[in-house]
Amino acid sequence: MAPTPPAASNGSRIATWVLDSLSSGIIAIDAKGAVATFNRSAQRILGCPAGDFRASRGRDCREVLAAQPAVARLLIDSLATHSALGRAELVLNGVSGRPPIAVGLTLSPIRDPAGAIVGSAMVFRDLTALEGAGEQQQLRDRLAALGEMAAGLAHEIRNPLASMEVIAGLLERRLRDRPEETAMLVELRQELKGLADTVTDCLDFVRPVVLARDPVKPVELMESALATARSRIAFAGTIEREYIEPLDEFIGDRAQLRAVLVNLIVNAFESMAGATKSGMQLSLGLYSRAADRSGEAIRIRSDGRADARDEMATRELVMTVADTGPGVAVEIGEKIFYPFFTTKQRGSGVGLALAQKIVGGHGGRLCLDTRDSGGCQFRVHVPIGAGESDSAERCSEANP
Repeated sequence: MAPTPPAASNGSRIATWVLDSLSSGIIAIDAKGAVATFNRSAQRILGCPAGDFRASRGRDCREVLAAQPAVARLLIDSLATHSALGRAELVLNGVSGRPPIAVGLTLSPIRDPAGAIVGSAMVFRDLTALEGAGEQQQLRDRLAALGEMAAGLAHEIRNPLASMEVIAGLLERRLRDRPEETAMLVELRQELKGLADTVTDCLDFVRPVVLARDPVKPVELMESALATARSRIAFAGTIEREYIEPLDEFIGDRAQLRAVLVNLIVNAFESMAGATKSGMQLSLGLYSRAADRSGEAIRIRSDGRADARDEMATRELVMTVADTGPGVAVEIGEKIFYPFFTTKQRGSGVGLALAQKIVGGHGGRLCLDTRDSGGCQFRVHVPIGAGESDSAERCSEANP
């Protein structure tokens, strides 16, 4: 006896589950502009409609997509023009306080077996992760170019600078009975020392990142960095900690990651200098999560299986340092990671660039979040899952 075919209702339910399980947004309308298909990811990416997205089916797409009129217009126009878009990008409106985001989309009219247009369908994907990965690579390329230039300048400057320091010291001893001239020489030697420190920072920046990989306890790492930062700069404000289920340990270079966190915390203290005690707050955070790998291409071997690295479920540790200072202006948000760029009166401007390089050497990334209410937050993302060593090696090779 032939097996009984599954009920049509079962097939319909499975089709619905498939659509709602996809990470891409899918919208389809009929010839009258009513929504025929609208999946969960479409609501997440578009930020509309509010409430149960399933209730949008059967309603006019212009009503459902009132917050994203450009999407509704593309769907309606596709009905009239009978044209398809094989690949396009669209910037969506920010909804419910979210910033605008870019999506990549394909759009195609739907035809019945006779070839008549009976609807239109759009498939789209959030490009935020892809754009972020592109920006990180551009930053690494800029850092590499600047690093090569800095290395050349540092070597050219170092020798004559040492000679000038020796000559200034000899003059200071010869003129010890002339206070005015001696005071000028003391100031000169201080400036020369500051310049020498800058040259040293430049050479530290261009050296390859060499990691000592050992077990690192995240909470201990953060608390140690905080203690060192407080020993350098007095801080009278409040300190908040939000350590959400921090893992026991991960593999990394404790000394270099600690230096990164010390730099970030010291910068946070300095940004809040001059504020009232009640307005000074440092917030430290730790949590782990599944690493966002949506921007990475999956390699498929000839036997149809994914490359082993792509089969590994990578996780990452996120360490955050936030302050209530004046924040960072949007126009310089990316520049602060460039070597020699600084908003301080003194300093080489190499600290954040070197921090970016150390985190990159671990296969991670260092990000800045600006806040409308003032202050800013730095996020240090470090891989902690399977394949972290390979990822870090590849990232280290990309850095100068």
